[in-house]
Amino acid sequence: MSKPLSYQPLPNFGVHGLNTQSNPNTLDPSYLTNAENIVLRESGRISFRKGFKQKVVPTGTPIGSMVEHNDSGTNKIFASYGTSIYTVDFTSPNAAFPSSGADVKRTVANSTGDWQFINFNNRLHCLHTGVLPQRYDGAASAGSKWAAHATDPASISTLFDPSCGLGAYGKVWVGGVTEAPDVVFYSVLLDGDDWTGTGSGFIDLKTVWGTDDIVGIAAFYGQLIIFGTNNIAIYDNPHSGGTLALNEVIQGIGLVSRDSIQAIGDDLVFLSSTGLRSLARTTERDKLPLQDLSRQIKDTLIRNIGQSTKVKSVYIQTEGIYIMSFVEKNIQYVFDFKAATPEGTPRITTWTFDSDREPASMIDTELYDGLLVGQKDGSIAGYEGYFDTDLAWVSNAVSFSNHAYAADVSSTWIPMGESMAASILKKLIMVLEGGSGATLGLKWYKDFSINHSAITTISLNPATSGTNALWGASTSLYGASKYTPIFGLEEYRTNLTGSAKHLKLNLNILSNGFSASIQDLSIISLQGKIR
Repeated sequence: MSKPLSYQPLPNFGVHGLNTQSNPNTLDPSYLTNAENIVLRESGRISFRKGFKQKVVPTGTPIGSMVEHNDSGTNKIFASYGTSIYTVDFTSPNAAFPSSGADVKRTVANSTGDWQFINFNNRLHCLHTGVLPQRYDGAASAGSKWAAHATDPASISTLFDPSCGLGAYGKVWVGGVTEAPDVVFYSVLLDGDDWTGTGSGFIDLKTVWGTDDIVGIAAFYGQLIIFGTNNIAIYDNPHSGGTLALNEVIQGIGLVSRDSIQAIGDDLVFLSSTGLRSLARTTERDKLPLQDLSRQIKDTLIRNIGQSTKVKSVYIQTEGIYIMSFVEKNIQYVFDFKAATPEGTPRITTWTFDSDREPASMIDTELYDGLLVGQKDGSIAGYEGYFDTDLAWVSNAVSFSNHAYAADVSSTWIPMGESMAASILKKLIMVLEGGSGATLGLKWYKDFSINHSAITTISLNPATSGTNALWGASTSLYGASKYTPIFGLEEYRTNLTGSAKHLKLNLNILSNGFSASIQDLSIISLQGKIR
């Protein structure tokens, strides 16, 4: 009597994201061993990340820092590259970075573009190692909106060049001064340019944690948080009129990168030498058991930290994701805080880009309703569509070129039936949403082999289930469709070959301008002989 076919559904395929830390031979199929260029929906479905569409012609020099600043009621984007800070003109993509103009361009000798920008009391304060702080004041007279600060703290005899800071509690707080790397200076109340007047002062961290350098400063639950490379100092009562008091010193945990600090809900996350950490959990404010938010990729992340300390980050509130970019390695880790893994950590995926298109800086904007990235090639791109799109200026006109990118996911080793018997592989059944015209490449690996057994190419051709019209109307806007059609679910069946006790799947989907997501996977096999 012939044996019946075995139907093995994978209902939670990849829902918990990337895990490179655990043994893939025993890891649950709800994790992935590769999760490139994807996001995870709240339901856990694996979907394309959006594309990045350039908005300005590349300069050839990385956009080192960006900020959104409200200038007298108008939101503007300021960006730096080379030795200059610019007010970006997105209406002129070929001339978005003006070559001159006292108010729209600030050139600072010996700067490299790696600024920290601070919005404080209607002014933009700019900090950079090796140069004086700069400030932009939109209310100042024409030609005088940009200026360097006028006075140094009394204790500074050479150059006042803070590399990190914070605008909070009515003052500007700065640290990382070359002459005084373990001192935090704070300004006069409501005046981030005055470091000598009544109400200004300093905090000498040498008396708190010994020898350490200040790397970053943040606000958290009404407290002042000062990050060193190996220590964290927490102060109470930083508000004006209070008595600043040391609350706690956390030793052995510090900050790798100033720009990795982000406020997420009622927490503060930061990159330490041992991974991405939660300040709330580190201080045990809520008695939560886990400190390391990156435990699923711990070794890989630590290796990247050792190879590249230039890290930028952003938290996209509408997407619920924290993005951390290792600029020099073209690897971006995406931490999804919309849902947690069984271990209570955010779900993790990775993004990669064509050479020189990787994010060198990132901000979440109101002006463009989401993510803007300053790219390594000197352009600024928005998070939109499902192509990575380059912009050029050709024959006095804007020219766009679309580039496909691949969503690449690999499963864990999936056990096939009884442990002593090899299963004869028959079919893989996939249910996908969208991806019209895209190409899916399927590889499968058997019994822990590093070599795939075969590769199958599938063209995705989902049925159109309607049009995503404006405001739910069936008509188009001014004779043109406002949004792309809605593509429904489609089942794809492909033959598998060979036999295996354990099976690993790799799916590579090349973008074609439309969203695509994996809804369901199932394996059909036939139990074979005991090996």
